[in-house]
Amino acid sequence: MRILFDTNVIISGFVSQGYSFDVIKDAANKHAVYSTEYLLKEIQKILSTKFPLSGETINSIISTVKKQFLEGKTANTVEKISRDPKDDQILADAVTNEIYVIITGDKDLLELKNYKGIRIIMPRDYWKL
Repeated sequence: MRILFDTNVIISGFVSQGYSFDVIKDAANKHAVYSTEYLLKEIQKILSTKFPLSGETINSIISTVKKQFLEGKTANTVEKISRDPKDDQILADAVTNEIYVIITGDKDLLELKNYKGIRIIMPRDYWKL
């Protein structure tokens, strides 16, 4: 199964090492989990501006994502779907990489439930797949 984690789940997983981390770890071991250049840049930006983490820690998180996730393509064409333009890029990347499910905590994305055949679920719903 092809999975794309939204930025908020990746950050939550790596910063808190809690529930989201368990989901990420399981998915990375059992499925094809993708990241994109857009996603990596967004993770780096949020970690460096909103969390008291050292550059070394941030680089370690980015490096781990690059090693554990498959490198996907960032979409060139983005439709306006969500209230948040950043979410539109995630949706476009999911379509470009033929993702089966997006795992997110973002209410704007979750509200869609499905986009062009791609399921959009919360981390806790991963175990029901």
